[in-house]
Amino acid sequence: MIKFPIGFPRGRRTRSLRVEIALGFGVVIVLMLALGASFYLSEQRSAAAIDKLLSSDNRMADLSLRSSLAMYKARDAENELLLSADRLGVAQASERSLPAMQNHLLDMREYLASLRILSTDPKFRDQVDRIETQTRQYEDGFLAFIARHGKEGLPESADALRQGYLATAVAIESSVEALHTEATKRALQTRSDVERAARFSRWAVIALVALAILLSAAAATVVSRRITGSIARLVAFSGRVAAGDFSARTPQGHADEFGILASAMNQMAESIENSNALLESSADTLKHQATHDPLTGLPNRALLEDRLRQAISYADRYGRLMTVVFINLDGFKRINDSLGRKGGDELLKVMAERMARCLRSVDTVVRTGGDEFVIILYDQPGDGTDIAPALRKLLETIAQPARIGSQAVQLTGSMGVATYPADGADADALLMNADAAMSHAKASGRNNFEFYAAEMSGAIRDELALREGLRHAVARSEFHLAYQPQLDMESGRVTGVEALIRWQHPERGLVSPAQFIPLAEETGLIVPIGEWVLRTACFQNKAWQDAGLPPFIVSVNVSARQFRERTLIAQVSLALRDSGLEPRLLELELTESLVMEDLDKALQSMKALRAMGVQLSIDDFGTGYSSLSALKRFPIARLKIDQSFVRDIPGDEEDKAIAKTIIALGHELNLKVIAEGVETEQQLEFLRAHGCDEMQGYLFSRPVPPAELAALVRMRAGEAAASGQPEARARRVAGR
Repeated sequence: MIKFPIGFPRGRRTRSLRVEIALGFGVVIVLMLALGASFYLSEQRSAAAIDKLLSSDNRMADLSLRSSLAMYKARDAENELLLSADRLGVAQASERSLPAMQNHLLDMREYLASLRILSTDPKFRDQVDRIETQTRQYEDGFLAFIARHGKEGLPESADALRQGYLATAVAIESSVEALHTEATKRALQTRSDVERAARFSRWAVIALVALAILLSAAAATVVSRRITGSIARLVAFSGRVAAGDFSARTPQGHADEFGILASAMNQMAESIENSNALLESSADTLKHQATHDPLTGLPNRALLEDRLRQAISYADRYGRLMTVVFINLDGFKRINDSLGRKGGDELLKVMAERMARCLRSVDTVVRTGGDEFVIILYDQPGDGTDIAPALRKLLETIAQPARIGSQAVQLTGSMGVATYPADGADADALLMNADAAMSHAKASGRNNFEFYAAEMSGAIRDELALREGLRHAVARSEFHLAYQPQLDMESGRVTGVEALIRWQHPERGLVSPAQFIPLAEETGLIVPIGEWVLRTACFQNKAWQDAGLPPFIVSVNVSARQFRERTLIAQVSLALRDSGLEPRLLELELTESLVMEDLDKALQSMKALRAMGVQLSIDDFGTGYSSLSALKRFPIARLKIDQSFVRDIPGDEEDKAIAKTIIALGHELNLKVIAEGVETEQQLEFLRAHGCDEMQGYLFSRPVPPAELAALVRMRAGEAAASGQPEARARRVAGR
């Protein structure tokens, strides 16, 4: 790494540009903060005082209005009393109207008392006191008048009392009106003062902002004059360097930030000038790295298209053929997982070196990624099939054992061959068709090669269409379940059913599980599909129980991919909880090869399922590989004899021996044994004679819809109850 020593000779110290900028803007910021703080504090205090004053004045206006209204109500009560006195008599009229009048006067005095408390103006308070005194005089005068009213003698005295309280009432009304007017004027005046203060505050803010803008503009002017010259020099220097003049240099000027930057840029330009030759000389190396695989050193995908175009151009010019070979290493992932990444990389290097040794100098081997390689064979004569010996030699070379560290490993390869121009008119078509041929070779048993044929593309397109349809099948409700009954050998009763998935494709019709289950496993769609099967089977069995059918187990197959999912236990628990099905009426069928992939983890999951009450069985027993010591640890309830061992009974002695052995082994381990694929009476008689517990097959019933299954269960339960001999009942099963 190149270091740029930066320094200046000692001399007059120049103030840092950052310091100058900081000082200029610091003054502005401090001033704005000070003005803002003072304005904020003043505004807070003013707002509090204004709120208090507005509240007090508005309250006083409201109380004076209430006092006026209370007086009017008291006068109304007075008039009502006087009008009813002549008709009802003074006593009865007073009893009806006098309390209301006194209450209104009491309210008025309370409002006046509140006004006295709120007011700070002595004149206003004196006015309130006078009104209170007049109110008492009015009330006393009216009571005295009522006491004299209607009595004989001294009418002049009663008139004098009436005139007196009436004069007082008029004075009160006038005083209260004046009081309300005064309070309202004060409230309006206060509001006007607040509005003027608000306008003043707005103008003060505007003035503050204007002052800040002016100060900022002044600071910016000072700073811009300080830095404009330096920036202009640096811009001119940068333009020269950008134009390719790496010998350009700029004056360093003062020992400030721009001076330091100028010195660094000068040294950078010098470094670029010195490195330019080095960069040009390394261009070939960089190009090689961009077009070759860093692990094997072979050409990579970026170079593949260029080599293909060259080969096609050569073939067109000279009327020759060109062949593309697509190679995939069989089982590399398994070996890579066991060796580790480093070991897998070493194995890929060995394979790449072997392929390169088998080719001519004009041919090209390319690593496209992972364990896939492409070979381009130039200048091929004939129809392209003459390369078969070379391809067989290449397969033999790949299959030779290789030693990675202290371990010997062996790989094979599957190859697809496409020839130009018969199998493709351009590079993309050749690669695609060679890939299709390779897939066909892998499906045909691996460790071989296949020449491209047109029907291969059709098969691949068909498979891709089937994959796409499979992705939407659950959402579109294209799946349904059929149920095949399982019978007890002795009683003939239905003891369980196996749930079997069916796909009703909208265009292809009924698609066989043998077609779509491997695709679902490969794409990972088997997990959501398996969850749908589990939930549907649980809900259906619960519906059968609710309909009155005798309890029986529903068996659901669990795939290897589904069993490895961490969410399987939760899915089973949720399906049982949502459906309400008893756990004992659900059985999960596992294959022995599935369990033996990771025995310890499988046992852990199986024990968790058994703890929930779910039944477990081993399906297709005898077709996989498991030790008896492992089998006895499985928390299972049933062994299922695979139909491949039942199909040729009783003609095949080996199948008979295997079936008898599985039955005996199951009984020794206290397991029930069920045989699947029972189709003839001879098979049934053999299995029953050797103690097989249950059977399943076309002899009794094919997989049927739920309604038909319910009818079969009811029929078998009725026949078993009506018959008295278990053996006869079992024979009737065979008769179906």
